[in-house]
Amino acid sequence: MRNLLSMLIPAALAGALGAQLPVVPAPQRVALAEGRIAIAGLACEHAAFAPQLAAFRTTLSQLGASIDAAPERGLTMRIQPFPDDAEAHPAESYRLRIHNGEASVFAADSLGVARGTATLCQLLEIEDGVALWPCLTIDDAPELPFRCFMVDLGRNPHSPQVLQHVVDLCWFYKVRFLQLHLSDDQLCSWPSRAFPKLRDERAGWTWEDFVALEAYAVARGVTLVPEIDVPGHSTILRARYPEVFGTSPEELATSPAATEGVKRLVDELLSVFQSTPYLHLGGDESGVGGDPLRDFLNRIAREVKARGRRAIVWEGPSLGVGEHKLDTDVLQMNWDTVPFPAQQMLDAGYQVVNAAWDPMYIVDHYPRTMFTAAPVRRCYDWDPRRFAHVDPGMPTFLQPHVTKTADGILGFCMPWWEGRAENLLGLCAPRLAAVAAGAWNRDGERDFTWFDQRQQRLLQRFEAIARVELPRTPFADPATQQRNLAFRGHVSVSTGASQPPFGPERLTNGITDRFDFFLGYPCAPQPLEITVELAAPSIVARVVVHETAVGDSHEVYELHTSADGVNWQHVGRSIERSARGDRSFVEHRFAPRSVRFVHVRTRGCHDLTFPSFSRLCEIEAFAD
Repeated sequence: MRNLLSMLIPAALAGALGAQLPVVPAPQRVALAEGRIAIAGLACEHAAFAPQLAAFRTTLSQLGASIDAAPERGLTMRIQPFPDDAEAHPAESYRLRIHNGEASVFAADSLGVARGTATLCQLLEIEDGVALWPCLTIDDAPELPFRCFMVDLGRNPHSPQVLQHVVDLCWFYKVRFLQLHLSDDQLCSWPSRAFPKLRDERAGWTWEDFVALEAYAVARGVTLVPEIDVPGHSTILRARYPEVFGTSPEELATSPAATEGVKRLVDELLSVFQSTPYLHLGGDESGVGGDPLRDFLNRIAREVKARGRRAIVWEGPSLGVGEHKLDTDVLQMNWDTVPFPAQQMLDAGYQVVNAAWDPMYIVDHYPRTMFTAAPVRRCYDWDPRRFAHVDPGMPTFLQPHVTKTADGILGFCMPWWEGRAENLLGLCAPRLAAVAAGAWNRDGERDFTWFDQRQQRLLQRFEAIARVELPRTPFADPATQQRNLAFRGHVSVSTGASQPPFGPERLTNGITDRFDFFLGYPCAPQPLEITVELAAPSIVARVVVHETAVGDSHEVYELHTSADGVNWQHVGRSIERSARGDRSFVEHRFAPRSVRFVHVRTRGCHDLTFPSFSRLCEIEAFAD
């Protein structure tokens, strides 16, 4: 096996690495020496780090590395606290020192151990079962403390095994928090003992499952943050226990019995999720306005604080005044930024987490398979101060809200809303990695092309660790595509090319299924330009454009062809649903001509979620 470092790093860069090491996120400081060192054993005499050591050893075994607890010969890697005052080092910080016959991991805390072992697993090479690491020194710590991924367990079930995979993902890319949205109007995944009728068999979780997940996450440096959404999104609580939680969000927010019921749920959650410094209360889209909502959230937040934790809410309650102002100790997750802009939150004394739709939200639009997700490049270029929406009807689509400072913005939350478990990793893994990279080391993560090269290799390593297979673009049998001149033609787009697993290559993969689409974004304010290059100049008389067809949805586009890529001829358009009728495609016929390029200028798919997204499925070209 060739040395991966030599393949990925030019020799001239060996002395000034930082962002050049094939690791995501890029470490803050790197010094690379010559050679590699084989490690035969692992040792740790610090009891607090034992869970992380065990998890690291398990991961190495899964990757095929032979590591003994006490090898008879060979070098042992030692995991230990920093030799000086640990408090002088920031939380999650670590140092790797591998050279001159020494292999050491120093850490400020157990989280730092997990961050260091994640880096080691990304750098690991294995030859004949022997674990090899490059000679180097890394000093590393995150820039932003709040790096969070959220899974919606309140719409569709996600099994304990799937959540273990998500923990692996968070550990691998140094994402500290995994928020569990445990309840919503459709489903409650929390197996409450105080209120057993809340438990839904469809969710599939037991109390013991969550205890096991907490231990699994702690060992990997991932902190689980539970969320019970109240007083809105509480249909199941109210339907199954109206005598406790009332019959409306207003009653839940104002009833003493409901407050006591929520406090019992808080106690249950914190008895299981013991490592969390936070508890999320929901608080958005409740229909409860003004003082009653803020007063309710303050009551529960005080109970959370009395138990040594800090409450989080979604942007929802407005500012308020005096005793009716939401306590500034409550952490605000700003996602919509219209009713309560992030700058106003900061000015009012709140700390803020950026969870804005663009680029954070990844939505499966339950119960339809109809995704909203920003391109990976947009995630990579994320700015903590920028709060924007994907909906052209929202004012922050054309004019994103940008705060005056990043001070007070703790980090990000990337939520996976309404999704099916089978779609989670394929959509979320590359986007979470991209956001996490910048949140850890913005100055070291400025080159998307280099990030993408690292990421392609590391996703394969993640698959091996989690024992999963991420989706690839499918292609039709070439025997069925002999008349289709556009089959596997090269597709270039003006923006939004990085859309795994729904990238532009789907437009010429020969599959016309309406859910095998290119998730093009954005298509406004400027249209999205799509160019298909045929394998060779060909006589074309017909182009068929397939699109996602759900109800009255319709793609709005203009169609052109060209023989040379310079001179274009207009050959068709689709403006209204009537263009496709009851079919999922529009057939454009024209006089036969020589064609090398087919060009679509689309303004997105209208009457289906957000028209800023294109949902074209296939572009075919035929001679007849």
